[in-house]
Amino acid sequence: MLDRKIKTTYYVNSIIKDIQNQFIREETTSFSDSKIERQYEFPDGAIVKYEWQNEDSARKGESFNHRFSLIKLPEPNEGNFELGIIKIVNY
Repeated sequence: MLDRKIKTTYYVNSIIKDIQNQFIREETTSFSDSKIERQYEFPDGAIVKYEWQNEDSARKGESFNHRFSLIKLPEPNEGNFELGIIKIVNY
């Protein structure tokens, strides 16, 4: 069985390090000076939503700097992944 931690780390590091040959599509869905939201599609079909917000925005709502959420499961889903947050980086 696939180790979930290894796979989620792969997704997150691919996005953080901007390793473009490890994902097949990147789409900015929201952009402002205080918040950015992007979606990344990986070859296994997984889609990860990346969210960034500045410190002022974090004080007004949910407190995070970077958040990564699995919004579409990989196929096949060998790691029995579930949709939702896979990593949060706080201030």
